[in-house]
Amino acid sequence: MTAGPPSVTIVSGECAATLALRGGGPSQLTWRGLEMLEGYGGAGQQTTAPLSANVVLAPWPNRTRDGVYSFDGRRHRLGITEPGRSTALHGFVAEREWTVAVHETDSVRLVVEPGPQPGWPWPVHVSVLYRVTRDGLRADLALRNDGTTDMPAAVGFHLYPSALGASTDTCSLTAPTHRYLPLDERGMPCGEDQEDVGVLPDLENPLAGRVLDHCLLTDDPTFVLSRPDGAGVMLSTSPELRWFQIFTPDARTGMPYPGRPGGRAVAVEPMTAPPDALNSGTGLARLPPGESLTCSWRLDVLAPS
Repeated sequence: MTAGPPSVTIVSGECAATLALRGGGPSQLTWRGLEMLEGYGGAGQQTTAPLSANVVLAPWPNRTRDGVYSFDGRRHRLGITEPGRSTALHGFVAEREWTVAVHETDSVRLVVEPGPQPGWPWPVHVSVLYRVTRDGLRADLALRNDGTTDMPAAVGFHLYPSALGASTDTCSLTAPTHRYLPLDERGMPCGEDQEDVGVLPDLENPLAGRVLDHCLLTDDPTFVLSRPDGAGVMLSTSPELRWFQIFTPDARTGMPYPGRPGGRAVAVEPMTAPPDALNSGTGLARLPPGESLTCSWRLDVLAPS
């Protein structure tokens, strides 16, 4: 019998969340036993987060071109973690063991404090307070610069919402009014954000057959993933999280989500900045020593009628 990954569980009413200490994100979130997030670490499931499932992305989300960026006149080189595209992907806290700072029945605060890393000379302190309610889960994140000089900063979460366990291809994803950032084959921006005319047409229609890896910008950050009967989940975020990467794992593309029909799932990744923000500066925060970047999200159940 294989033990699951180190984790902590919080409960409120019929809603329960299990937070993985590796990666700092939820490995399970259920309402009445039905999945609100694609899970892992349970019986018969992969013990580590597949495809970065639900982990915290910091001190940058998404990709950095060739792992190279400049800040305040100094050039930095990060480790390449996505060799096929020659990028530094998703920061470095997703591979770390987090610690439990405070644990109550319905809440837990997880903390990680990496020192300077190759290409990142600033020590950081990242904390996430997770609070489960009768309807879902809320996360409040703070990324603090513990260094002695100003630091660039951006954060995100690699969430995989689930419409109460329904097959992804039967579900619809409803997006808010948004703009679209064109990306090249490496997932790098290749133009200015623009009105979304036909790039993601009829996103509210069933996801069957849709292969997505797109970046959206919105001032109304609320997404709904629903079954045909309207039940599902609603993701809403604070204004800082206005960039979203929408990604569909798929066995046909060689990147399946384990245990799902056809390897299909959908990631809705809220971010404070788009891909390659360490180079473009778009959405990038500048944190003086001791200052923090904060943001929050919540995932609520849309119960069947």
